[in-house]
Amino acid sequence: MKYETTYLVFAVSNGPKSIVESLNSHGNDGWELKSMINVAGENLVAFLQRQTHVEKPKDKQQEKLKQLWSSDGEDNE
Repeated sequence: MKYETTYLVFAVSNGPKSIVESLNSHGNDGWELKSMINVAGENLVAFLQRQTHVEKPKDKQQEKLKQLWSSDGEDNE
């Protein structure tokens, strides 16, 4: 799997509503909050991560049919 990371900076003085709205918006795009730190008591930095490469699950039925119908029992594509 491969991941992409980014960060967001929030002013504490803007309150939690703007933070939640921004995180929810990024969450809808596939981002997941991994960590949050306080910087100088005035800002919060949120670190986000999302998966960039999703491996497709193999179809077991299709794999079995390929093995049954190949001449040597191996997958020959």
